Amino acid sequence: MAVRHLLAAVSLLSLTACSDKAPASAADSAAHDDGSASPRPPIHYDQTGVLTVEGQPQEEQTYRTLLENCQKAGVTAHALSDSEVAKIGRMHLEAWIAPDKQSRHEEQWHVDASKPCEFSLIHQDQTLIVDANGRSTAIDGITHQVDVQELGKPNPIVALPASDGEMTDGHRKLGWSKQGTATANEAQCAVWQDSSGFQVCMWTGGRQWGYTSDGMTALYNGVSPGDAIVLWAHPGQGTSWKLDTREFSVGKALDRRAFAIPEHTTNGTSP
Repeated sequence: MAVRHLLAAVSLLSLTACSDKAPASAADSAAHDDGSASPRPPIHYDQTGVLTVEGQPQEEQTYRTLLENCQKAGVTAHALSDSEVAKIGRMHLEAWIAPDKQSRHEEQWHVDASKPCEFSLIHQDQTLIVDANGRSTAIDGITHQVDVQELGKPNPIVALPASDGEMTDGHRKLGWSKQGTATANEAQCAVWQDSSGFQVCMWTGGRQWGYTSDGMTALYNGVSPGDAIVLWAHPGQGTSWKLDTREFSVGKALDRRAFAIPEHTTNGTSP
């Protein structure tokens, strides 16, 4: 479920949260001599992902097969509309990362085939907000329920070493290789490829704020985790993810509404 997916990302968000409230800018990106990072600038990205098999959306293909089987059997089926089919198995993630807080909004769409040949689309909508004190607020966009957890004040950001993102024997043994660099969404990224041909392009501009450019463990259930930003992922052979980034910016002002808790929500679990 989406709520478990988002709550599982709390620890990643907390690890990258920064309590330093000094003004941040891209020009202040150099790490300090003691290994700690300079204040992180505002970061925003908007991404979509889908799990594929041989390059085709897996869940959508399963739905089409089930629908075809119903039709072959002569059973009248309740099919999904074309617009609904286009959403099957898709994930949408939008993240707003400020120097002292973060907000992560995720949507998923899945087929409900619990009744034979009676198909419907399940929409999951979750927002997770983590503030400077480590309080996480999970908001269900469908039920409007709120779940608040006190995680404790997060550790300051620590810049990654210059060796981050370099090839190692461990990468090679697992079939990974680096294919060079590329530019995506006006940002530089490192292209990694595994033995199936699956490729990811990792943002390389965030090492000083704790963002790794190591592609081997880049994706978390098809979207960027809290400690890395994948600008695109291209499927390989077999089962793999496809990810596209609609928007990506560093240093631009963030939408304050992303951190607002709607007034019409109801309390779920709270401290």
